[in-house]
Amino acid sequence: MKILILSNHIAALPTINALFEKKWLECVVTSGNQLIKNEIHDFCDLKGIACYEVITQTSFSEQVHDLIISTKADLVLVFGFSKKIPNSLLDLPPLGFFNVHFSLLPAYRGPAPLFWQIKNGETFTGITIHKISSSLDSGPILHQQQVQLRAEESFGALNHRLSLIAVSIIAEAFDMLNNNDYMLTDQNEHLSFTLPSVNQQDLIIDWENQTAAEIMNLVNACNPVYNGAIAFLNGQEVSIVEVSPAIINDVSGEEPGTIVFADGNYGLFVACKYDSFLRINVVRNNESILSGHKLVALGVKTGARFSNNIQDQILNN
Repeated sequence: MKILILSNHIAALPTINALFEKKWLECVVTSGNQLIKNEIHDFCDLKGIACYEVITQTSFSEQVHDLIISTKADLVLVFGFSKKIPNSLLDLPPLGFFNVHFSLLPAYRGPAPLFWQIKNGETFTGITIHKISSSLDSGPILHQQQVQLRAEESFGALNHRLSLIAVSIIAEAFDMLNNNDYMLTDQNEHLSFTLPSVNQQDLIIDWENQTAAEIMNLVNACNPVYNGAIAFLNGQEVSIVEVSPAIINDVSGEEPGTIVFADGNYGLFVACKYDSFLRINVVRNNESILSGHKLVALGVKTGARFSNNIQDQILNN
C-alpha cells in the first residue's frame, strides 16, 4: 500500500514513523510557516522521508494532486492539517482520503475536540478514522476506539497519549483496507454536534459561576496549547497553568476567586463556588513561569482575589 500523509501537528509523528518503517509511506505534505519551527519537516529530514511544504491553498491543491499521481498513492491520510481538502481531490486516490480525529465521532466535530472534551469534563474520548467527505468530520467511519480520560489529565498529556495509541488504531484500519476486509459506517447525524475554534473568551476563568472542578477542567484544557486559563490578579493578567483540588477546614463563605491561604511552605489556595477550593500550582505572566510558592514569596497574600477581568480588579482594589 502506498500512503501520502498531510500533517502539521506533532501528534502525527509516531504514525509517520510507523508507516515509514512499514514501507507504506511515500511522502509527507506539511504547511509551511517561516515564523514557526516545523517539527514535521525536521523529523522527516532526520529519517530521510520525502517532505514537501506548501503555503497557499492554490499551491497545496496542485502539489497534492501531482504527488498523488506521481507516487500512485492508494490513499491520503490527514492527521492534524490546517488546510481544507478540495472536493476535486477526494476521489483521486483509489481508496480516498481518511482523517484522524480525536473524539468518538459524530460527537465533538470541529477543529478543537480535545479542548472541549477536557473542558466539559468528559470521562472518555476516542480516536476515529473516517473517510473525508465534503462536510467537516462527517464522512463514514472506518475504525474507532474509545479511550478513557484520566483524572486531571492536561491537553498536552492526553494529546501525547492519543498520538501513541493512534499508531495501532491506524495500523488496524489500514490493514483492513489493504486486505479489502472493511466496512464504512455512516455517522448518526442525530447524535452529531460541532464545536467551534477556541477563542480568547473561552480561556477566561469565570470564578463566580464555575465550580472548582470546572475551573480545573478549563486549566487542564488550556495546558500547554493555550498557555493556561486566563485570570486577573493585582491588576495583571495571568495564565493559570496547573491546579489541584484542595480541602481546607474552617473556611466558608469566601467570595469565589479569593485567596484563602498563602504560605511559603504550603503554597497558594483559592476559594471557588460552593465552598470548594483549589491549590494554585503553576501560573505564568509576561515575564516568567511561577509556582504558587513563588507567588507567595513575591508578596501575594491571603485576601487578594482573582477575577474575570481587569475592570473587576480595579473595582476590588
